[in-house]
Amino acid sequence: MFKEISKGFCSLVGGPKYGKQDVGISPAGVMDRFSFLTGNILLGNPDDSICYEIVFPPLLEAESDMLFVLTGAGTVGSCIQDNGTKKKIEHGVVYKILKGQRLMIGSRAYGFRTYLCFREFSPELKKIEGRSRGDFSKMARWVDSDNCIRVVEGPEYKYLENPNDFLENHWIVSSETSNMGMKLESSNKILVNLENMISEAVADGTIQFTAKGPIILLRHRQTVGGYPRGYNVISCDLDRLAQYYPGQVVHFKKVSIEQGVCAAKLMSEDIKRLRDKFI
Repeated sequence: MFKEISKGFCSLVGGPKYGKQDVGISPAGVMDRFSFLTGNILLGNPDDSICYEIVFPPLLEAESDMLFVLTGAGTVGSCIQDNGTKKKIEHGVVYKILKGQRLMIGSRAYGFRTYLCFREFSPELKKIEGRSRGDFSKMARWVDSDNCIRVVEGPEYKYLENPNDFLENHWIVSSETSNMGMKLESSNKILVNLENMISEAVADGTIQFTAKGPIILLRHRQTVGGYPRGYNVISCDLDRLAQYYPGQVVHFKKVSIEQGVCAAKLMSEDIKRLRDKFI
């Protein structure tokens, strides 16, 4: 583990925990599961091993000899500090850090959430040091070629007065965004012709249309909601949404359920290819 020398904005998180939505508890877990999984695969960790999910990085000190890797949002100037010397570290590469050395995670180059995956070092793990995930654009075939967030029709889609308004707008991620939901802002208003809706079940990626604008429900969402569910983000693109920051523009594209399933299949295959590479 690491000791925080200076505070940042981060938390220790693991994989989703299923089985309690009937009592109002969502699976939650890490926001960008693809980055989380690939980091643990590089280290040979179980898929649900905990990691640091970092928005504003702390200065960390290793409490034992460890192996670690940074995934998710890329950084500039990250390094291992040891008695005044600095060793530069690259994104998506496994490094060894010794007890007492410090890990300084630099400023963001892109994305929003950086993942620090780690495990205790032992001599038989020396071969893991130096493993590399490779270029994200080359290994992640599931990402939309137009760099859009893909959505499918939601249960109340038919009540949207002009569904294409949502797709044609340039939406901005609001500062009123959290792990529960992402609020979207635009000068245009999306009209919904539906009154007195009864609260219904929601899922990761449900897009609720409220009087103040759309809200995309994220990993730490509630389990029911009382607003029209016009669209739903496909499962794999929720990982990409986790890397959108307040003020960033989001473009959406409507796809069929079959296309969404194909994207999810591609993600599974990309994860398997990485896993097979290191078996």
